[in-house]
Amino acid sequence: MKTTSYQLLVNAAGQLMQQHAFDHLSDEKLSRMHSCLRRIGESAGKPEAAVETEFLSLCGEANLFVETATPQSLQQWVTAMSCFGRLPESVSEEAE
Repeated sequence: MKTTSYQLLVNAAGQLMQQHAFDHLSDEKLSRMHSCLRRIGESAGKPEAAVETEFLSLCGEANLFVETATPQSLQQWVTAMSCFGRLPESVSEEAE
């Protein structure tokens, strides 16, 4: 299940990167995110705990309110983050 969750999250993150949901991040954070994506892609199963923690932390900084984000990407994003017990903060705030 976790492997599928990682694949779902990596796919969702890639789509949202293309849709400019991470444009507000610093170049250093974007570089770290790309590094995490690469390392997760290279891992044969569950990535190292440090990589997982950093990637999920960076993923939590997505701007889900950009005009270019599609409903499908947002749904996939919420589903993937929920698999890791991390509902994106902006979604949690919106629900309140």
